[in-house]
Amino acid sequence: MKTLRYVFLLGLWSALTQAAPEPAPVPAAAPAGESPAAPADTEQEIVALLRASPAAADAQELTVDGKPVLALWRSEALGRPQGAVLLLHDTGAHADWPGVVGPLRHELPRHGWHTLSLQLAAAEETPGRLRAALAFLAGRNIRNIVLLGHGTGAMAALRYAAANKGSVNGLVLIAMGTGDDLPALEQAGIPIYDLYGSADSLEVRNAGAERLITGRRLVRQEGSKPPRYRQFVVEAADHFFGQQTDILLRRVQGWLRTHAEGMEISTR
Repeated sequence: MKTLRYVFLLGLWSALTQAAPEPAPVPAAAPAGESPAAPADTEQEIVALLRASPAAADAQELTVDGKPVLALWRSEALGRPQGAVLLLHDTGAHADWPGVVGPLRHELPRHGWHTLSLQLAAAEETPGRLRAALAFLAGRNIRNIVLLGHGTGAMAALRYAAANKGSVNGLVLIAMGTGDDLPALEQAGIPIYDLYGSADSLEVRNAGAERLITGRRLVRQEGSKPPRYRQFVVEAADHFFGQQTDILLRRVQGWLRTHAEGMEISTR
């Protein structure tokens, strides 16, 4: 276990100390479409490395049940604020992971979106951390909030939105596995963008096909324009969109522009 932790942290340090948030390929030791596994007790080590990396400039400390939780905040840089995107990383990743979450949190501010990337730990702690993150955004008078999750973060985002209606205005689900949460697509009651890559794992691709059936039924029932649910499969993209990061950024920004742009109330 000590060897595994050393190898993981060495790779993590390498990713964090890059000069720019370029996407990194999935480590060769991990099967295609899967996240590299991290030891269960490394959250504080990861936080320490983030605080020693260039991401430290964006660090914000939230409080959940009396304990500090790290989040990475970036203000919009366009001069026309649109709202905030709250990002949830995948299992085995972190709040500035160079695949998916890192590029999005850096790029979206250029299009008028504040970004807050939340450091996650055990699944049962995620709802409390989400509430703290939403309170942080509310404290800045930001009311137009889109929740974006990658992998298990997407699953957590969907479940939270379905259980807490009205808490966010839109959902972006990236590379989400499992088909166990199909009812939540309807329960969420907000615009949803569902993306995954054609080179992701069989689990992710099968789950995406199941969600599309449910999503199409919702579109037929509601007849809304633009439709509340939309899915897009990025050709040849793996779980971390290594060679298709630019496509992912364009797709997410385009969807935000259509479904959520310009609903910001105020910022300070």
